[in-house]
Amino acid sequence: MTLKKIAKMSTKSQITTELSESISNVLGKNVKILYKSLIRMESRGDKVDNRVLVVTAYRIFITTTKIPTRVDNGFHLMEIEALESKKANHLSITLVHEHKPVSILIGEEGTSEGLINVMHAIVAAFDDLFPNVPIEDIVCKVNLPFQLQHVSGTRKHSTCGDFSNQYAAMCDLCQTPFRAEVAWDIDTIYLAHDIRMLHLKDFDHLDQRDLIPLVMALQHNTWFRGVCGDGVRAGGEAWESVCRVVRAARPPPQRLSWRAAALRHDHAARLGHALARAARPPAMHTVDFSQNHIEDKGAISILSGLANNPDGLRYIALSQCGLTGKTVTHLATMLNDNPCHLSTLTHLDLSHNNLKDDVHNLYNFLAQPNVLTYLNLTNTETTLENMWGALLRGCAARLATLSVGRNPWSAARRPKDPPPSFRQFFTACLALQDLDFSYCKMPPDALKSLLLGLACNESAAGVSLSLSGVLSSAQAAHVLESCIHGVRCLRSLDLSDNSMEFELSGIVRAVGKNHSITHLSLSRLTGKRSYAPPLIQALVHVLQEPDTALTSLDLSDCKLKGDLYGLLNALGGARRLRTLDVGGNVAGDAAARLLAKALQCNCTLHTLYIDRNAFSLQGLTDIATALRRSVSVRRVEFPGCDAAAGGRGASERVATLWRELHERLASNSTPTQTHTLRALALERAWAGGEAAAALAAQAAAALPPPPLPAALERAAAAAHHLLHQYLQRCGEVFAAMGGAGTSGELVTLQAVRDAMAPCSNTLQDLLNEAVESLALSACESVDGECEPVTHAGSDVPDLLAPISHSGKLDYLNLATPLGCRRRERGRGARRVRPKSVAEQQCSSNEMLSLPPLPAEAADALADLPTHKLRHLVKGRPRRNKTRAPTRPITDQSQDIDEGLDEFWRACRTPPGSEEASLSARTPLTSRSLHSLSSLASASASPASPSPSPLRHSPTLQRDDTMYSVTSGESTPVLLECEVSRCKSSDNVGVKAPNTPPPSRSSDNVNTMGNGCARTPGKARPWSVAGVNPDTNAAACTTEGVEACVGGSIVGITPGAALTSSMLREHPLTPDTTEA
Repeated sequence: MTLKKIAKMSTKSQITTELSESISNVLGKNVKILYKSLIRMESRGDKVDNRVLVVTAYRIFITTTKIPTRVDNGFHLMEIEALESKKANHLSITLVHEHKPVSILIGEEGTSEGLINVMHAIVAAFDDLFPNVPIEDIVCKVNLPFQLQHVSGTRKHSTCGDFSNQYAAMCDLCQTPFRAEVAWDIDTIYLAHDIRMLHLKDFDHLDQRDLIPLVMALQHNTWFRGVCGDGVRAGGEAWESVCRVVRAARPPPQRLSWRAAALRHDHAARLGHALARAARPPAMHTVDFSQNHIEDKGAISILSGLANNPDGLRYIALSQCGLTGKTVTHLATMLNDNPCHLSTLTHLDLSHNNLKDDVHNLYNFLAQPNVLTYLNLTNTETTLENMWGALLRGCAARLATLSVGRNPWSAARRPKDPPPSFRQFFTACLALQDLDFSYCKMPPDALKSLLLGLACNESAAGVSLSLSGVLSSAQAAHVLESCIHGVRCLRSLDLSDNSMEFELSGIVRAVGKNHSITHLSLSRLTGKRSYAPPLIQALVHVLQEPDTALTSLDLSDCKLKGDLYGLLNALGGARRLRTLDVGGNVAGDAAARLLAKALQCNCTLHTLYIDRNAFSLQGLTDIATALRRSVSVRRVEFPGCDAAAGGRGASERVATLWRELHERLASNSTPTQTHTLRALALERAWAGGEAAAALAAQAAAALPPPPLPAALERAAAAAHHLLHQYLQRCGEVFAAMGGAGTSGELVTLQAVRDAMAPCSNTLQDLLNEAVESLALSACESVDGECEPVTHAGSDVPDLLAPISHSGKLDYLNLATPLGCRRRERGRGARRVRPKSVAEQQCSSNEMLSLPPLPAEAADALADLPTHKLRHLVKGRPRRNKTRAPTRPITDQSQDIDEGLDEFWRACRTPPGSEEASLSARTPLTSRSLHSLSSLASASASPASPSPSPLRHSPTLQRDDTMYSVTSGESTPVLLECEVSRCKSSDNVGVKAPNTPPPSRSSDNVNTMGNGCARTPGKARPWSVAGVNPDTNAAACTTEGVEACVGGSIVGITPGAALTSSMLREHPLTPDTTEA
């Protein structure tokens, strides 16, 4: 039955046209009237007044019959609480907030036709508002003497269960403005993505009052299954609307998530009360109130309301809610009392609550066979050694994620041996995927049992193990190093927040031997930076292995600084790495330059994270420029912190950099034939050498477009044409023979063959000619492609030739006599890019503190060839000088040994003697070796001028192997010999014994950061490169002194300026220095 038929059967003829127009004017032109009928309304006593009942889309009005009319009463459809009838023509409407019902009489006495028409109009209005929902589910009480029929409405319903119309009706109920943007988002975005939960975070920009009709529209909506208010702080009225939806919704909501919304225990108590007062048993199976301080009172109230759920709970998340063991006891009792929960509960999160050891009832639930797949007990102060028996009996079959981090292992000070069930559980797990033991101070025996149990598990695969902050001792690190290579079920290993002092390099090498681990996380490592070089060297070794399985590496927030250079320098040879995270290491622009070089060589890296490395805009530009030549990188996290720090005042440059970066990554996302050729060239370069790479790049650039596809298209067109002619000829022959056989004679097969013979021969000949022309075109194209290769020369290897691998260590022979033969590389050899000058931009202390030579390299050096190597550069003739010397020319006519006896005698005198005071007047600086001898002799004469008492410099004392400057004795500085001092001469650092002497080249000294600028007209002072300003001593070998002869020596006494030949002729022994 439709509403139009009901309107025809009504008493519409009794309502005049003037009254109808007056009603329309009173209600408004935009109000759609569904039904009108004359009624009699009971008032005080037995008095009855004539009125007009008007049913609209959202409301019911009762107006007067006089003209002009007025609205006597009106109420919303959602305010109807009960519909009852005492007589055949009587209707009583009870409203929610009214104690006295609205009583009306419809039609003649004793007839129910008018009442039936009015009720059908009300049913049609409800059907327009809530399609496919019976009126009994909307109105709490319906008591009528007849059975209601379903009446279809007058409008076509929209998407998402007609949510837009329901939202408009609730806005009319709450007297709030209708937000068209809300309706558009629901009908468009939610429908396109099939979102079945209403996310209030999408509309948190609205006022709190605007959220009330949005939530109330879910009461009888058939599209949405729940509401999500994560991060939305609900006011009192908004939370009351949520409780009303939970209490009166048909169908009832199934999921309710309200994380981090600042809810308190009173909010949870009101929700629990609404669940308990629901007319039907709750169907809610997903509850998430994490990060809300609802305490035990609120949690117990919610769980009590959900206890009688006949379908069972599936998802419970009460993380960080301020719970204690009291709530866990109540939860375990509820789960044990209802058997449905054993077969439905799959997710249980009680993390970050102070449960301590009041979880024995929970262990009883876990010990029963269940379907739990996720269990999170992180930071619950629960001892771990008591739970493995229950997990072994009930959760070993389905449990996929287990998080027990930040919990103590045992309550005793001295932990006992782990129980046998601990190892047996990890051996028996069938579906384990994620295992989190982060920040658990596990004893080494427990760690060993864990690893051995996983090693014996033959069912699990792809397990992610988190051991962040677990390595508390060197013994635990040794256990991990000795056992990790045999755990074949692991896919990911997290060793974050551990100290580098526990020999992580050995663990990294053991991980490299495990061919199942594809992801390794070493973020936030602690410890001294002196432990970083061995770790970086181990990572380079693992990444350079040809059979390594490691495809993802995380080194974020380690603050490695210059120690990261070694890894970036070897990144080009990492043939399996797909994802790299080096953010937060403060490496500087030198690392950006090395990374840019590596990206041009690597052809496998897909994802890169580089933020928080103190990159300037120039460093970021270098990386963006290198990505133009990269063939594999598809995702690079935009370095927002570095761009914000270095892009102040250069926003346009940052925008350009971001646009270029995305354009390059977009091109790599859709690889073309050019990308494939370049990647092949890079692979060949790493396998065969630079000549093969250059040849591959040249062949890829000069490769002409292949003519084979064009020839193939021509051949296909010719074949199509011939087949068309052949079939046409066949049709003509068959038609002719069919017409000739009308006389009754049968046509023989031989006659057909004779008729088709000329056509068949022609077709066969043409097809042969097409195939021959196609083969000829293919041969010509191959010859054209091979021409550039034939003229390349015999010394350039062929791209298609197999690579020859040598087992000898020929690549260590760096000085090849002929110089034209390439170094052969074995299949397993690793190739690392040589150190760059960009690495010298770091501090001098970092450059001089080189890592010790590993034992493997020492063994390899022992196998060097025994024949003597000939230096090729040393014998070359020197170039003619084109500039005049800037240093003074020494007078070679004088005796170079003059004054040495007096000099050494003065150095051996006691400090308090007169000779010592005279010898202390030795000048600080000298311009030549002749000047040293003359100053030494002048210092012994009494006519020497008195030095300044305020300026002193350290003297040179003799040691077993070198001369070291100390502050034991001071030497006055002569005023007439003063020169401008270098900035680095004030603080002379200590040089390590294994550190090579400073280079003789002035360019190298300037590059290393502590050299002195050359002053016009004066000799360039010598400076110690790479000094440490924090120390007060320095060392100078005889080789270093020999490199400084001919220049001014700042801060060193003249006795240090001696050549090696002078030391051989005048050894520093007591016999030679005595007068």
